[in-house]
Amino acid sequence: MQIENKQAAHLEKINSVVELLSQTSEQIIYVMDEQIQAVISSSPEKIEELTERQSEIQSEYKKYEREFIVQLEKHVNEKGERDIPSLSDLKDKYPSSREEIERWKVMLSQNSKNLQRKNRQLVDLLEFALNRNTRLMHSYYTLFNRKNSHYSPTGQTASIASGVAVNQEV
Repeated sequence: MQIENKQAAHLEKINSVVELLSQTSEQIIYVMDEQIQAVISSSPEKIEELTERQSEIQSEYKKYEREFIVQLEKHVNEKGERDIPSLSDLKDKYPSSREEIERWKVMLSQNSKNLQRKNRQLVDLLEFALNRNTRLMHSYYTLFNRKNSHYSPTGQTASIASGVAVNQEV
């Protein structure tokens, strides 16, 4: 009876950390969704604010990840073992709680995939915005150069585009 209570207490500690990881990953995903909307609406102040918020939440997430690893090591590894244990090791140690441990594994795996997918979406959107911005600036300068001729000291048309070469010797 006492062993079962001890096992339940161990598993409850790990469960609480898994729940914190899940909640924190959901917060990160929410902030990333907001960042995507801020990029689409071209709101630099909002992007900056959300990036700072994401950084804060990610530091919390890393703290919970470390705590999760500590709890696994504490309850799975024998004295002196150096390997980082897995949830499968935990299932071997607590066979009566296999279903709950499998649920944690699925939840953490799904959260990780969602974070990766959302991060990829945000990076792709930022790359697209950067590319479009570069093309737009190039178009502006090309139009400006067509309307305004620049001449070298010899009277020939200069090939230096305005806004591209500042303080460049001819």
